[in-house]
Amino acid sequence: MKTGHKLLLGIGVTATVAAAGAYLAADALMDKLQSYKNRNRIKTYVKDNLNGSQRVLDFVDHLDDEDITRLLQAADKFGDVRQRVGQYSDDIQGKAHELRDLLTSYMTKRQDNASED
Repeated sequence: MKTGHKLLLGIGVTATVAAAGAYLAADALMDKLQSYKNRNRIKTYVKDNLNGSQRVLDFVDHLDDEDITRLLQAADKFGDVRQRVGQYSDDIQGKAHELRDLLTSYMTKRQDNASED
């Protein structure tokens, strides 16, 4: 094998290893950034909705990344349930108003019939 071919092969292998290393480093960096973002989401929620309880903030600081991810997944599911319940509650309020109007009109008719007798 000629020296030029060996040199090109070496450069190719080096470039491949460097690209793989860069990909793995970028992937690790993205995981770390996502973890940091998730932890800050929980801390913001605690500050906004739990009056910034220092005990809860300390608890969040001691959770590992997997626990943070599970907590956010549970919160997202809870938010979905709240949204679905909110959709039904609007329907229930509308039906309650209709029922009230129906009962009011029925009672009014009944009182009118009773006063005619």
